[in-house]
Amino acid sequence: MPRAWPVHLLAMLVQVGVTAYGIWVLGPALPDAVRTVLFSLLAALVVVWWGLIFAWAAARKLGRGFSWRRTNWAISWLGNAANIAGFWIVAPYSPDALILLLAAFAYANVTVQVLSSIQRPPASEGWVLTPLAIPISLALYAATHLDRYLAPLIPYSVAYAVAMQLVRRRVQHAVNETYASQKTAEAALVRVAAERDARSRFLASAGHDLGQPLQAARLFFDQMLRSRAGPQHEAAQARLRWALDATEPILSQILEHLRLEGGSVEPHFAAVPAGPLIARIAELNEPAARLADARLVAMPSRLFVHADPALAERALSNLVANAIRHAKARRILIGARRHGETVRLWVIDDGVGVSEADAARLFEDFVQGSDHGDEIRGGFGLGLASARRMAGLMGGAVGLDRDWRGGSAFWLELQPAAAKASASKSAA
Repeated sequence: MPRAWPVHLLAMLVQVGVTAYGIWVLGPALPDAVRTVLFSLLAALVVVWWGLIFAWAAARKLGRGFSWRRTNWAISWLGNAANIAGFWIVAPYSPDALILLLAAFAYANVTVQVLSSIQRPPASEGWVLTPLAIPISLALYAATHLDRYLAPLIPYSVAYAVAMQLVRRRVQHAVNETYASQKTAEAALVRVAAERDARSRFLASAGHDLGQPLQAARLFFDQMLRSRAGPQHEAAQARLRWALDATEPILSQILEHLRLEGGSVEPHFAAVPAGPLIARIAELNEPAARLADARLVAMPSRLFVHADPALAERALSNLVANAIRHAKARRILIGARRHGETVRLWVIDDGVGVSEADAARLFEDFVQGSDHGDEIRGGFGLGLASARRMAGLMGGAVGLDRDWRGGSAFWLELQPAAAKASASKSAA
């Protein structure tokens, strides 16, 4: 991760210091060629290290893709190569104490590499090969120069490498889990904020839609009180009844949503004939369709669906009401067809259609289409969401055929039922 460069700087300073100390201790014991190779190796390593770090920093400042993971990998392997080469060059001229000091430094360098290999999540929690190079090299050197001082380096190198790999795996796992928890919490906060805003809009819309007929009812009631009898009294009475009737569908929609959301609706299944269901829904929605200058067409059907009769009627009616209110259609067709192992009840219109942006969220709570202007808006955005919940209670689903052109095609999918099951229930 990007903050690992101070770790590399510390490792570089330690390596320079330990190498300089080794050369100073050995002094004349080292041949001139060996000293030259060591100094050249160390200088080249420092230059390349700093070059990689500055290149990464410059690329990051310019906004270009310069992977820190690859930079970190290159720095670690260069450090490994320098450590291994320096150790094998110096060790033949070193006393046992200096060899053990160089080995201790090498183990510290492995620890640095393990810490710097912790990556920005999500990252692999598997073994990393880079920190294994130095312990393997030490074990090989101890095995080829075996004596009572170097023999313990073999099991210690193996155990240390395994232990550091396990530490790295544990830390990376904790980092990944923390990152995942953070992302989950952020998504939950966004979802809660969206639901809160939606409920606020719902309450505002409900207050507005209920307030208008109730305010009108109060005015008509005042007119009734002022005119005890006569035509004015009868007109005010009729308008009062109209205003109170207007509140009924609003309250019904709110209560239906609350019952479905609270899980208090329990379906009672039966074999429901699709033909009479479609005809009844067309009849119930005919007045609203006439006001919207649309014609409802109920297609006959001999299919039966396994559903709760009331829930199926309300779910399909919500799809029809949505088409009447929002589609600006001249013709709305209601029918049923088999779809694989299921039955789909269709509501197809020749209206303005549904955009891709709206289609993705159309069945969520409090969501309404946004493309067609305020003149066709209304309600709370609960009709399709309630249809989705009712279909789910019956083991079915609702959806929109996104391939349909020249209007929109909504469907309610339910399990089929045999006609004789309905006949036997009627006989009983």
